[in-house]
Amino acid sequence: MPATPLQEQARWLPAGPAEPAHAPRIAIEAYDTLYGLEADWLAFQDRAAGTFFQTYQWCSAWIATAGAAAKAEPVIVTGRDPSGELLFLLPFCARRRQGCRVLEWMGGQQMTYGYGLYDRRFLHRATDWFAAEGWNVLAQLHNIDAVDLADMPAKWEGCAHPLASWFSFAGRNLSYVLRLGEDFEALYARKRSGETRRGNRKRDAKLAKAAKIEVGLPQDRAQAHQLIEDMFEQQKSRLAESGIHGVFNTHERQFMHRLIDLPDHMQPVLLPYCMKADGELEAVALGGHYGGGYWALISSLGSPRLRRYSPGDALLRRTIEACCGRGLKFFDFSTGSFDYKLAWADEHIELFHGVRGLTPCGYAWALHRSIVLASKRFIKRTPLLWNALAKARRAVFGQGAH
Repeated sequence: MPATPLQEQARWLPAGPAEPAHAPRIAIEAYDTLYGLEADWLAFQDRAAGTFFQTYQWCSAWIATAGAAAKAEPVIVTGRDPSGELLFLLPFCARRRQGCRVLEWMGGQQMTYGYGLYDRRFLHRATDWFAAEGWNVLAQLHNIDAVDLADMPAKWEGCAHPLASWFSFAGRNLSYVLRLGEDFEALYARKRSGETRRGNRKRDAKLAKAAKIEVGLPQDRAQAHQLIEDMFEQQKSRLAESGIHGVFNTHERQFMHRLIDLPDHMQPVLLPYCMKADGELEAVALGGHYGGGYWALISSLGSPRLRRYSPGDALLRRTIEACCGRGLKFFDFSTGSFDYKLAWADEHIELFHGVRGLTPCGYAWALHRSIVLASKRFIKRTPLLWNALAKARRAVFGQGAH
C-alpha cells in the first residue's frame, strides 16, 4: 500500500535561485509512514549521496524500536522532479519535548550524521535551493513548534551540506574518516610508523601465545544475535568502570536485533567483527555497511585478562584489513576525538547543529536548547573542564562507588 502524503496535494516550488526560469520545479511531499516508501527509498539510496543513517534499513528499524519507545512519529519529506524521480529524501521525525513538538533527524542518539539522501545531480545546487525554499518546506509540516537537527556534516562527497543555511552553531564533536585501498599493508605503512608496527607485531605475538585467537564475522543470524547481546554486556561493564551507566537500554538493544532480522534483500546491514580468545568473546567492532563504506557503531572489550596485549587495537587493525579485502572505500570512525582515531584518520568532519523556533512556544524552547548545547560544547572542547567532569563522574558513579 503506497504511503499517503500529509498534504492532499504536493506543493510545487521553484528549482532554485541558480537555475534559469524554465528550470523544472520540485514537488514537495511529506509522509507520516515509511513503509509505502520502501521500494522507492531502497532504490534511491543505492544511487543517492547519503550516509548509513538515512538508509531505509536504519530508519525503519529505529522507528519500530527505539523511536517508538521515545514516541517519535515519522515525518518523511521528499522532493521529486516533474517526472516523479526523487531528488531528495529527508527522514525526519517529530516528538514532544517539554511541551513542544520538535522536528529531529530520525535515529536519535544512535545516529552519527544528520544528512538526508540527495540525487547527485541535484546535490550541486541543493544548498542554494534549500537556502531559498527550505523554510517553505518546513511550513508545510503540521504542528511543528521547533527544529532540533543534530550532527550535520559541513561537507559530504565534496559538497556543502544541502541544509547549511539551517546551521545554528558548531557541534561539540568531530568525526573521523579513513580512506581505504585494496592493499592493507600499504595503508598500514602509510598511517602507522615503523616503530608502532613493530610494537604491534610483538603484542600480537604475545596475544597469540596467551590464547587461541580467532577473528571474523558470525556465520548466521543466530550467532549474530548472541554476539550482539554479549557485546552489549561487555560494553555495559566497561562503561561502568568510567562511571557511565544506562547507555544501552532495552529498546536500543531491540533496535540492533531488528537490523539483524531485516530480510535478505536488505542485507548486509551490520558487519560485527569479533575476536575470540580460547573460544570466549574478547572484543567486538560493530559497524554498518552502506555506500562502499564501514560505519563504526559500537566496540567492546571483554575481561581484563588480556588487555595488556591491546586486543581492541588488534581487532581494529584486522577489521580495517577485512574492509580493504571487501573492496570498501572508506572507514568511518564516528564521533569522538580518541587517539586511535586521530592516528588512523585521513580527515576530520566538523558537525553542526540546527536549532530554530517556528512558533511562540518553539522560540522559547529553541533558546533554552541553544544555551544547553552551547554549554556542553564549551565543556567538551575545554580539556581542563572535560577531564575534571570525567574524574568526578568516575568517583561518584564508578564501580568503586557501589
